[in-house]
Amino acid sequence: MTPADKNCASDADPSALSMQEALDKILALCVAPDQTETIDVKAAMHRISASDTFADISVPPFRSSAMDGYAFKHAQGEDALTIIGSSLAGHPFNGDLPDNSCIRITTGACVPDDADTVVMQENTTVSSGNLYINKLPVHGFNVRDIGSDQAAGTLLLSAGTELKAPELALLASHGFNKVTVRKPLTVSVISTGDELHDAVHEPGANLKPGGIYDANRALLINMLQSPAVQCTDSGICADSLDAITAAFDQTVDSDLVITSGGVSVGDADFVKDALAKTGEIAMWKIAMKPGRPLTFGKLSSGAVFFGLPGNPVSAAITCLFFVKPALRSMQGLGSKELITVEAIIDSNLNKLPGRIEYQRGVLAGNAADGYRVSTTGLQDSHVLTSLHKANCLIELPLDSQGAEAGSTVTVIPFSAIGDNRI
Repeated sequence: MTPADKNCASDADPSALSMQEALDKILALCVAPDQTETIDVKAAMHRISASDTFADISVPPFRSSAMDGYAFKHAQGEDALTIIGSSLAGHPFNGDLPDNSCIRITTGACVPDDADTVVMQENTTVSSGNLYINKLPVHGFNVRDIGSDQAAGTLLLSAGTELKAPELALLASHGFNKVTVRKPLTVSVISTGDELHDAVHEPGANLKPGGIYDANRALLINMLQSPAVQCTDSGICADSLDAITAAFDQTVDSDLVITSGGVSVGDADFVKDALAKTGEIAMWKIAMKPGRPLTFGKLSSGAVFFGLPGNPVSAAITCLFFVKPALRSMQGLGSKELITVEAIIDSNLNKLPGRIEYQRGVLAGNAADGYRVSTTGLQDSHVLTSLHKANCLIELPLDSQGAEAGSTVTVIPFSAIGDNRI
């Protein structure tokens, strides 16, 4: 079927929620736990601040020089100035600055109270202890005022800020060695299915007939793990109501529980029934591909629950668009729009209307010269290599019938997703 086929069948389901409708329902139930801890600033990378932080001091705490040069009174800059001393970083000049005088000064050093301008040394001539300014700067040039970075009493960081290198440097520059952060969220990841084998815990085990190695825990844990999100590998669960219920009972200390597989309507899909016994459930169809079936709810322990599809690409896409935003909400972070670019597609892309579709692609080019994108090939939701080969997702709108070679498509670069990208 080609994009030009006007008799294209539909993939729409009248009962399916839009992606935004589903996300709104999820975020309404994903509130941030209030557990906090105070830790060293040096250990706070990628943690989430739990409270507003205000500046105790002004930075810089004194008038400082932005250049190596000479500090002087601007009104006397046309005259020869006697060099009477120096102000070095950490070693300020002590004393007054008489008329028709100046001091040698280095970057970051304290500017005397009665100097108002710094001339860079390249624009001066020194002879017999006198300074001659060859190019007079404007009044106040190269003088950093007290608090020009941040004034005492002002808000440094808001609660719900992810602490990265600039934020930690900001705290350090104001003398903070401790910061109060949210405790890491705990996430349990379970795979379900009698067909699954564990390559990590069963090394060298031969696959039984009809068996496959589980990839989903490795995929999901590494998409989510961070200093602020601690994931637990909760193993593989058999396809039975008792086994899945018992697995849920082992996650009582988790903030969020994820299963993959067993959320459809097959004879061996017991996640829905187990969740109904131990919590509250909402089972939805989402107008997206891959990833139509999604189960969401809460366990009796209070943990948020996601039942993701079993095919790895479907699990990855639903994790990206639903689980990661839920975790951001539970961390007290705001929503994060995924960055998109427009690119020219190299070949025809086939699609049925009725669902937003995310095909895996390889993006090349740059913003100045334009982007091009090509498909990774077979797009079935079990094809994990389509993620391995890709560096982006190609977004095809709900009602589109695909895209023709040479047309413009919307692309989500994996590099824009974050450190734990697909």
